[in-house]
Amino acid sequence: MRICLLVALVACSGSKAAMHGDGPLADSSGDGAGSGSGSGGGSGALTANQKRVAEELTSIWENDTPQLDYAYSENIGDGRGYTSGRAGFCTGTGDAIQVIACYDAKRTAAQGNLMAKYMPALMVIDQRYQSTGMDQASTAELDAVGSWTADWAASDNNQTTQADFRACQDQIVDLLYYTPAMDAAAQRGLTTALTKAALYDMWINQGDDALAKKADQLAGPGATEDLWLQKFLEARRDVMWADSTWKSAVDRVAGYEKQRRRGNWQLGTAIRNDVRALDCWGAPYTSSGYTVREIAPDGTWTTPATSTYSCN
Repeated sequence: MRICLLVALVACSGSKAAMHGDGPLADSSGDGAGSGSGSGGGSGALTANQKRVAEELTSIWENDTPQLDYAYSENIGDGRGYTSGRAGFCTGTGDAIQVIACYDAKRTAAQGNLMAKYMPALMVIDQRYQSTGMDQASTAELDAVGSWTADWAASDNNQTTQADFRACQDQIVDLLYYTPAMDAAAQRGLTTALTKAALYDMWINQGDDALAKKADQLAGPGATEDLWLQKFLEARRDVMWADSTWKSAVDRVAGYEKQRRRGNWQLGTAIRNDVRALDCWGAPYTSSGYTVREIAPDGTWTTPATSTYSCN
């Protein structure tokens, strides 16, 4: 199930509680390398391989596969319009319009941009959103123009337009989620790839730095990075479990806790997501149902034939 959430009053963060079995899970036709954006910006940014692993982990939680799903688009009925693309950009909260503005700057309608015709309708919706501060559920203006979901998917599936369309999704992800997460790590003196990956996933999911600030309080001044990450993950676990929608995806937090306990700080060891919140913290947590994948340090990935659930 995809949940789109407000980010800093200007952006919506994607499918926030993707769970195996709910909605279209865009798996690859076979195991192999995932795709992703470039190294990105921000202070203390991840290496290219570390970023790829981080993005693929988030894609598992979002789409049940490490393969980034640029073509995805549907109305999930969460009150935020259409949810689309690799980060679940929403038409009703101000970030889908940023993707389309970027795409319009690269390619005109005459050059095959199927999304250009939606910009006037997006602006009407965005004006309502900006003036009220409320998420916009209605897609009426978009539906009057065409099939948003079909045109979004076609924009990615067309080899002529795919590169530009994906580049804009990558650009907005970096701007709204990745760079703020890397800056937040740098401001706190957090240096490991694992902590940065956990912060990035939180930004995609929760949409702001509230949980990072909570971890500051819980860990206290002078805390080690190990303790800070532990408190951060516990705080995020509690917030997700208390939310009627997020609780179905609470296992994504356990994915980072397992790597913390293993000391996989630089993501230099292959990662399997064969871990649940139940394995790390016991009752009352229930399984999110993610398919088990194994991601190598270079970002290539497979689906293991067997797996053993454990937090150690």
